[in-house]
Amino acid sequence: MALSPISAPPDLLRWMSAIDELAIAVNQQRDLPGLLQQIARTACELLGYESAAVLLVDDERTALRIEGSWGLSDGYLRLVNEESPLLLAPSDTFVGSPSRGAFVDSAPVIVEDISRDPSYGPWAKAAQEHGHRSMASVPLRNQGETVGTLNVYGSDPRRLGPGGLELLQVLASHAGIALETGAQLERDRRRVRELSSLNELLRQHAAIHDRFIGVARRGGGVTDIATALAEITDRAVAVQDVSGQTLAAVPRAGVSVRPPDWLSRPEQCGGDSLPDLLVHATPVLSSESFPGLLAGPVRVGAETLGVLWLAGDSTDDDLHLRAVEQAAVVLGLEMLRRRAVTDAQWQLRGDLVAELAGGTLADPEAVVARADRLGSDLRLPQRVLAVRHEEAEQAGESGTAQLLRLVQSLVLARPRPRPLLALRDGAIVVVAPAAHPQGVEEFARHIRTVAAQAMEGGVRVAVSETCPTPDQLPGAFRLALGLLRLVPYAPDEDVLTVTSAGMIGMLLADVDPQRMGVLAERWIGPLRDYDRRRATDLVTTLRSYLDHDLNTNATAEALFIHPNTVGLRVKRIESLLGVSLTSVGDLTTLRAALAIDDITRSV
Repeated sequence: MALSPISAPPDLLRWMSAIDELAIAVNQQRDLPGLLQQIARTACELLGYESAAVLLVDDERTALRIEGSWGLSDGYLRLVNEESPLLLAPSDTFVGSPSRGAFVDSAPVIVEDISRDPSYGPWAKAAQEHGHRSMASVPLRNQGETVGTLNVYGSDPRRLGPGGLELLQVLASHAGIALETGAQLERDRRRVRELSSLNELLRQHAAIHDRFIGVARRGGGVTDIATALAEITDRAVAVQDVSGQTLAAVPRAGVSVRPPDWLSRPEQCGGDSLPDLLVHATPVLSSESFPGLLAGPVRVGAETLGVLWLAGDSTDDDLHLRAVEQAAVVLGLEMLRRRAVTDAQWQLRGDLVAELAGGTLADPEAVVARADRLGSDLRLPQRVLAVRHEEAEQAGESGTAQLLRLVQSLVLARPRPRPLLALRDGAIVVVAPAAHPQGVEEFARHIRTVAAQAMEGGVRVAVSETCPTPDQLPGAFRLALGLLRLVPYAPDEDVLTVTSAGMIGMLLADVDPQRMGVLAERWIGPLRDYDRRRATDLVTTLRSYLDHDLNTNATAEALFIHPNTVGLRVKRIESLLGVSLTSVGDLTTLRAALAIDDITRSV
């Protein structure tokens, strides 16, 4: 006998079909508002309620808002979401609302008759005005956390049975799954957008990199690199070296960059040197010291080779900042290449300067021709400049090299005929045309000002008299270098000249070292011989005694000896030389003898 198949109850089949539809909708990753509305509608259809709502907590977890609904009027939605929100704080007037209770306690709340339930409180009148007489609320959870509630509303008093409550909780679970699915989908979409944006950024970075490398490979100079950067950033660009010389200036859209005169007028950069301001600029710096401009360092390793200027007073987006950074790298390599070429030229100039300083010109016409090939003209009267860092010994080779690069850059900036330049006897010597429109002494002051801004410590510059012919240059070298060696350093000193150096300058200019050396030996020689035989220090004592205006105590303090020792040494000096250190005539003779001795021993 065949058994009849057991049929499921019609309600169960309807419920299962509705749940399947929700599951399909969730798996298809439909938009979240539509899913929440479908869940609310399904709750009404399966449980026989007239309206339903899915409420979610806001980002601050301070209030519940209706994010999906079915059968609710626009007025009720506006009341809950805008006019009288369901706040979760204990101090709120509607602290006892069923939705808050279901959310906070994470447990179902059922209200059979809103008008008779005291927990509904002030909400009762508003609910009845919108046709609500009963309701049920179950918590909505996502990844173990309560994130909202699923509510149903009836137009007459009723009680939701156990089966209906269980179904409402199943629907709430689907809402939680929909939330997680929607959140995951949004995370995936955001990640795809980020990856797409990153890929585009990498493509643009690669294009910028390829463009700058292309400029470098085809031998494009500083101007070509600056032009490429101006086009990429849509800004006017200028490039300076550390001496302040502008190597390239590229306008853009009618705008040109005019860098501040940061070397000769440090107040334009707040009184600080620009390299100091750029230490932490990666890749650009915006400062009140140069409004309307961005400044970026051009570095190779720890050495700053120049400054990259861009029009604009605020930093740009990441792509343009990377463009500036890459341009600075390529500029640094190009400036190093230029330096290598320049070094070769300076070597030739240095050889010529050494020959001029030596004073043995076997073929003067050949020397003049060599100068012509280097852009100089020795047919013109010349003056010699000597530049030295006051703390050259402490600064070492790196400090001297930095000063040399700076002076080279300033020399290159001058129009033809250009000066000759070389490193000699620990100083930088420059042979410059005496009749240049920018006077030689003004050029010397400019060197001193620029160097003082770019380097710590004092930088001194001395200038010789004019030499009408090349054979007079050896004396000019001796005079300029002698001024640096013999004139005591003063922080506020001007450019040293024969006139400003007083007697030392006069003696350097006019003394015949061999003839005047005899005079110095007459007065200083006996003291030096005595010091050599007795291991004393009478020459140093005499210098200090005269420098301190015959003050015994000051001399003793300077030499770290007792005043009585100074007195005994003074008497010994007077005895050996047959002079009196209280006689004006003898004092004048000894001061001149010491100056001549310094000069003859230094040449």
